[in-house]
Amino acid sequence: SAASGDAAATAGAAAEAEQGKAARGLRFSPVAPNTEDTVVTAEGHDQNVVLRWGDPILRGAPAFDPAKQSGKAQAGQFGYNNDYMAVLDVPGERDHQLLVVNHEYTDEVLMFAGYDPENPTREQAEIAWAAHGLSVVMTAEERRLGRLTAVSRHQLNRRITATTPFEVTGPAAGSELLRTSADRSGKRVLGTLNNCGGGITPWGTVLSGEENFNQYFANPDKVTDPTVKAGLKRYGFKDGASERKWERFDDRFDLAKEPNEAHRFGWVIEVDPFDPESTPRKLTALGRFKHEAAEPRLTTDGRPVLYMGDDEKFDYFYKFVSAKRMMKGNSRIAREHNRTLLDEGTLYVAKFTGDSPSAEIDGTGKLPTDGEFDGAGEWIPLASGDRS
Repeated sequence: SAASGDAAATAGAAAEAEQGKAARGLRFSPVAPNTEDTVVTAEGHDQNVVLRWGDPILRGAPAFDPAKQSGKAQAGQFGYNNDYMAVLDVPGERDHQLLVVNHEYTDEVLMFAGYDPENPTREQAEIAWAAHGLSVVMTAEERRLGRLTAVSRHQLNRRITATTPFEVTGPAAGSELLRTSADRSGKRVLGTLNNCGGGITPWGTVLSGEENFNQYFANPDKVTDPTVKAGLKRYGFKDGASERKWERFDDRFDLAKEPNEAHRFGWVIEVDPFDPESTPRKLTALGRFKHEAAEPRLTTDGRPVLYMGDDEKFDYFYKFVSAKRMMKGNSRIAREHNRTLLDEGTLYVAKFTGDSPSAEIDGTGKLPTDGEFDGAGEWIPLASGDRS
């Protein structure tokens, strides 16, 4: 009808006007909701696959073959279930970008033909360990097409997995609660798990948050230490066997045998993507919880500030303010100094004060009668610490 045509024209004009107000790169007509079993792009846009699970990225890694997969092969291949991705310019290489990609978790039932969740094999567990963590991959850019192509086996390419050695830094390094039978020092952890959001620091490293680490550990009900037990309950550890049954193949996932192992996860990690020989670090000054992300900014006087959310239901929003100022430049002295910036400072938690009736804030997400979740807030200092 003429009326519907006029309405469509009006809606189209409104959409064009709205696009004109958008930032450059966001002025396009969005994809309409659909049920197509394919990747649908907006008009004037295209897509290409840069990396797939199992693509070889390290020298010596074989081509992906799901029927002949192994932990060793996966440790040299692109990992599983991508989450956060950092895109970094490469000094001196105009048409290259370095990608740092989180591999949050594994879906074994999709990864392995005939997978039996009650009876996984050691090989399946070792493949899953290697499919977790992060990948650092060089890509070449075709500027005319806006396309990225992975550069297989580049010297900066790297895999960080559930068995990669990490250095523990900050005030909790060496704590009795971080010591295990395999690490009496409490300063060396194997692996990172459930890496969710992250951030790029002003000095060129990449941060990654360990999120739902509770799902990997078994038998919290057999822990006897009341302090440890309280922490396990807070973060949703389930009694009995874990879902993946990794405790059958490595005692560190059995809390009845290694009750402190769980304390070694739930941190923000820092990786230097331009030094593949460097040891990644777990930054204890930033607090231990289910890190959704770690977004850095610089204060006006040059001190880094990180904003972090806890993904556990009804938990909190945090910030960390470094005690030190960033040193500019890429000299050895600057790099060494900037490596210490996230080890000393103050951790704060946000306290929000809403202006709606408290009885209407019931945790369901339903809007209060005034139509908004809003109000004021303040930062409450929780802890200040250094490496001493």
